[in-house]
Amino acid sequence: MPYDALPLVLRALDDVESVSRNLRGAAQTRWSSDAADRFRVALDEAHGRVHDVRIAVERTVQPVAAAGLGVGGR
Repeated sequence: MPYDALPLVLRALDDVESVSRNLRGAAQTRWSSDAADRFRVALDEAHGRVHDVRIAVERTVQPVAAAGLGVGGR
C-alpha cells in the first residue's frame, strides 16, 4: 500500500492557519505599556515566521501530490 503524504501536508497547512489566527487574536490586546509593546513586537516576529512556514508548506503541496500520484500509479 503506497504511503500518501498529501493529507499530512494539508493538515500542516491547516495547523499553520490555526497558529496564524491565534497570533492575530493575541495581537488584539487593549493594554498599553512597555511590556505590551514588546509583546506586540514578538507577535509581529512570530507572525513573520509563521508566514514563511506557510509559504514553505504551500510550496510542498503540488510536489507531494505529484509524488503520491506517481507512487499510486506504479
